Amino acid sequence: MSEVLVVDKLEFEVRRSSRRKTLGLTVDRAGELVVHSPITTSEAELHNWVKQKLLWVHRKLLRKEEYSQGINRLEMVSGESIAYLGQNYRLKIVKKQSVPLRFDGQWFSLRERDRREAPKHFQSWYQDTGTEWLNERVRFWEPKAGISTSKITVNDLGFRWGSCGKNGSLYFNWRLLQLPVRLVDYVITHELVHLREHNHTPEFWRVLGRVLPDWKERKEELSRKHAEMVWCMDGDK
Repeated sequence: MSEVLVVDKLEFEVRRSSRRKTLGLTVDRAGELVVHSPITTSEAELHNWVKQKLLWVHRKLLRKEEYSQGINRLEMVSGESIAYLGQNYRLKIVKKQSVPLRFDGQWFSLRERDRREAPKHFQSWYQDTGTEWLNERVRFWEPKAGISTSKITVNDLGFRWGSCGKNGSLYFNWRLLQLPVRLVDYVITHELVHLREHNHTPEFWRVLGRVLPDWKERKEELSRKHAEMVWCMDGDK
């Protein structure tokens, strides 16, 4: 279980090292916030130090948000492509249907009067569909990793694909459901191994390599995909 520090409603993963003498802070390309700390630094010291860095952190996060919103936006018009598990499906805007959003395995159908609320409906659909699908996928990988989970939650994690919490809980970003299955599997196995090895130690990568031998290729592919993702789904302006 990784150590998490919450400051100003932001979650920072704390990575401690016996070799480290000073504090450090990074915002990675996925928006993950990480504090690098000596083993002996107290939580109160970390909290006070991070609090002094919040302006810098918010500026970094704002730049990432602006970048993502500047590209890869959906306008919610008929014929547009919507990704689900690595496959692109066309969107149809329809006059009448019993629910705002429907997927029949070939088309996404969005009720016209719900276009303004389309981002909310798509997020709900990905979360509802993703929770069941990801549960099954995690159960597939658990015996291979030799690690069990207690709870799986799908919600909005910002720019993070996944995280692990207390008591064996795993959290996944609903946007993960846009990715090809092989990349989803990388995120799943990555987080499963984190339940045993909290930081990215040599042992962490060794265990991940046993579970997923081609993890390096998948990790690199995921980094490339991150820049292509649809992070924003706009309805009518």
